[in-house]
Amino acid sequence: MKKFIVLFIDLEWYSLNLEDFNDFKKTIDFNSSNTLITFQTSDLVRELSLKIKNKLPTIIDLESFDKHISQEGKEFRNYNTWSALYFIKYYNIIDSDFKLTKKTIKIFLENLALLYNKLLLKDDIEQKRFNNIEILINKIIHFRQLKGVRINLNIARKRCKELEKSIYNIKNTLQLQYNIFAPDYIETKKDYLSKNNYNLIQSLLYSFKIRRNSDQICNLFYELIRNQQDLDSLLYILSHWGGHQRTFPHYLGFGTITSRIILRQPALQNLRKSNRDIILPDIGMKLLYIDYSQFEAGILASISEDIALIDLYNSDIYSDLAEKVLNNIEDRKEAKIIFYRYMYGDNSLNNNAKAYFEKFETLNNFKNQIEDEALLSKKIGSNFGNYRLIFSEDINWALSHKIQSTASFIYKMALIRVYKEVKSASFLIPMHDGTVYQIEESKYINSKYQIEIIYKEEFKKVCPHIEPKLNCSEFFN
Repeated sequence: MKKFIVLFIDLEWYSLNLEDFNDFKKTIDFNSSNTLITFQTSDLVRELSLKIKNKLPTIIDLESFDKHISQEGKEFRNYNTWSALYFIKYYNIIDSDFKLTKKTIKIFLENLALLYNKLLLKDDIEQKRFNNIEILINKIIHFRQLKGVRINLNIARKRCKELEKSIYNIKNTLQLQYNIFAPDYIETKKDYLSKNNYNLIQSLLYSFKIRRNSDQICNLFYELIRNQQDLDSLLYILSHWGGHQRTFPHYLGFGTITSRIILRQPALQNLRKSNRDIILPDIGMKLLYIDYSQFEAGILASISEDIALIDLYNSDIYSDLAEKVLNNIEDRKEAKIIFYRYMYGDNSLNNNAKAYFEKFETLNNFKNQIEDEALLSKKIGSNFGNYRLIFSEDINWALSHKIQSTASFIYKMALIRVYKEVKSASFLIPMHDGTVYQIEESKYINSKYQIEIIYKEEFKKVCPHIEPKLNCSEFFN
């Protein structure tokens, strides 16, 4: 097996053997036993689709690899969009004034190879996780990227018109009623949060989401962002290979610092429920949408070993929180947001919410222990790798990373087992804590049962103190 760094530039592919820099070619060896390392995964998969139909070589996406091995969150980096040049300049592997041209292609690939090999040896735990988990996840997601996802283009066109109208109306409301004249600008959104002393939690979208019920402007900003995201995805689908009634998203196996799988161009997993009916199974297949119920809450209950929280998981943590804090047991969605705010270390929770969580003595001791250990070791992760380095004394997010990185591990182990054991099921779209599969119609009932068992068993292996709950449906929306 050979490993090659590959690059697409000026309509030509170049490859460099990681173990022999003299092996530099203006071509790619597509042997399925090889490993191809690139920051142009989508281009590479499209190239492979012309030459290979089923058996892919191993593909490693450099952006995902960097996020995994470097263990550095956004606070370490000064960029909005990852790029290969920034990647090697950041690690001082190449001069800051280096320019990529046809004459410097070999030098560029040599430096990428040097950095890849250097990072691979950085951490034994992460290297083991990479070899045992992430490589297999890459096989699953890149095969789906090769095959694509079937789309109902008629519905997609209809939804684009509806979204454009909705976005226009939201902007009008913000401008005419609230004198917010540039609602599209990121700085406008940040300025509104700042003026109202609202903390920026996780992202702008999430910061508006958690306040949408108490602040109409936050609700409008949330709706604007969500509708624009969906419109961008649908327009991308319609403008790229739309005539084939399939879309070919860019799958990132380690897309976030907590190792979530994400999709780009288009981001199908972020579509609102009302727009998910554009997703179709292939002919002779049926969709299965499976996700974990109270996923992060269950993980937190089990690994903290808080008996009161474990008992609540067995009934419903979010319903209890809704009843005790919001005085409305039906307001489960808002209660879930409050739970996540606690996990993210949001100090702006109201007194009722703070009092609710303070009653879990074992949980709070566990949270303090996690933060103390993080400050001492200068990193935090799951018991299975996926660490994040500590940049400052502000570690309110430490508990969140512990739980979410554990969730990612459980989820990926379930994906790998289904891939190996349930041959009638094909992975389509990863969700935050669930998956969309397509399954052969004649084997649907048995395959669904097998997948449910696998998902429960993988959760139970890591969280033995709870009995896992799942939601399953034939409908993605």
